[in-house]
Amino acid sequence: MIDESLRQQLATRVARLEQQIRAFKELHATELGLILDELASLRADLAAMAPPPAAADSAQTTATASASAPADPAAASPKRAKWLAEEARKEEERRAPLSRREFLRGRDRDEGNG
Repeated sequence: MIDESLRQQLATRVARLEQQIRAFKELHATELGLILDELASLRADLAAMAPPPAAADSAQTTATASASAPADPAAASPKRAKWLAEEARKEEERRAPLSRREFLRGRDRDEGNG
């Protein structure tokens, strides 16, 4: 079927290929480790640059309170709350999966008949 010299050459090539793949695997594992270490270092540096959480929270709270109070006097209105609830319901219906019938006929047509 296949002569012995050709079989030995193929066996040698396969062994060499296996060795190269193992070397590549080790090289890339080492490189990946270095990259992950560098990313961890960058994350630590970014965390060190961040302002203290207490100062950031108090500044954000005062900015939010001062901005929302005079800008929207109807924010606590019951009509607005009802409207927002209705809009949320409509959005939820829009995102809900369609039945096969709704998909083929159109959702609006089924709502009109019901």
